[in-house]
Amino acid sequence: MFIRLIESFSAVSLCAFFIASTPMAPALAQDDAAAAGPTVLVQTVETQSIRPSFTHPARIEALNTASIRPPIQAQITAMHITAGSYVEEGDLLVEMDETDFRIALAQAHAALKQAEASAIKADLDLDRATQLSRSNTVSQREVEYAQAQADVAQAQVDVASAQIAQAEENLADTKVYAPFSGRISAPQFAVGDLFAPGDPTQPGFIATLVSLDPIYAVGLVDQSNYFGFLAKRLEIEEAGGSIPPLELEAILPGGQVYPEKGTFENWDNTGAASTGTIAARVLFANPDGLLLPGQNVTIRGQVIEPIQAPLVPQRAVSLDQQGHFVWVVGADNTVERRNITVGVRSDANWTITEGLEDGEQVVVEGLQSMRPGITVSPKPYDS
Repeated sequence: MFIRLIESFSAVSLCAFFIASTPMAPALAQDDAAAAGPTVLVQTVETQSIRPSFTHPARIEALNTASIRPPIQAQITAMHITAGSYVEEGDLLVEMDETDFRIALAQAHAALKQAEASAIKADLDLDRATQLSRSNTVSQREVEYAQAQADVAQAQVDVASAQIAQAEENLADTKVYAPFSGRISAPQFAVGDLFAPGDPTQPGFIATLVSLDPIYAVGLVDQSNYFGFLAKRLEIEEAGGSIPPLELEAILPGGQVYPEKGTFENWDNTGAASTGTIAARVLFANPDGLLLPGQNVTIRGQVIEPIQAPLVPQRAVSLDQQGHFVWVVGADNTVERRNITVGVRSDANWTITEGLEDGEQVVVEGLQSMRPGITVSPKPYDS
């Protein structure tokens, strides 16, 4: 599962061993067996090169999703949307009736001309008042009034100019273009429909556009494992090591392996309190649009460079309040408990980071009769 991605990052801190296996020998005679102690199956620790791997369910998500939502109210006059088709950035998608917006633009231009004419007259009145004030023909108050009138006229020019800009923008909004390349949904409106933003009686958008290349595969990772990963990464970095690179691939629902390799992109910026998880994103190139948002896939990851790691069958490892432990058979066939630290999983085995040395034998079967110090009759374990 995906949490093993977190565990696999600890691989650089492992030393290695592998358990050899041979068939079980015939049973001892009853008297000899009683003297030698219970028969147990053991494996011997030795160095083995492995490539830890994991699998985890994930869901495909688009990097960009846009609702085609014109900001104006108008009747749709042309629709250039085919359900499920691929569109390029800048493609014309929807045309809407321009009539009212062209009229509004013409009115705005007329209002600007009127405001400019008023501004000219106000400026002339100000000049005349200023000249007359020099000969004391008019009072200073009348000059100040003329200045105020000129300021108001100029403000009206500015308002008219802004109205033109708004009218031009509204007119431009009658044509809707694709904001980015991607696949578009079926339209929820048809030619002749009146689109009205904010109207609760109709859909709030005409269609949905999603980008396809590249695309995310998102897996939900338990938050405890996420924090464990951060702690392990810090430990590795402080020890002067580095996180081993991973090869990531997507397995499609039919079992086929997606041809493009993925790269780990990021963790989500928030966790989900209701599920106790945090999303991890893997980025895949998707030039043919094979991966679609909403699809379920399985992410499989594997360390690119083999590592040396000690392996113990999972069935040989027990767990109690003290932690993980195994039973080790000594040279005199006596048994001792050995507390260990487990690392990553590799198939049906655990890697061991602390507690075992090459050449030691661990009990794989017969654990139910184990007690410290007893003598056993070890036989090779056949995996």
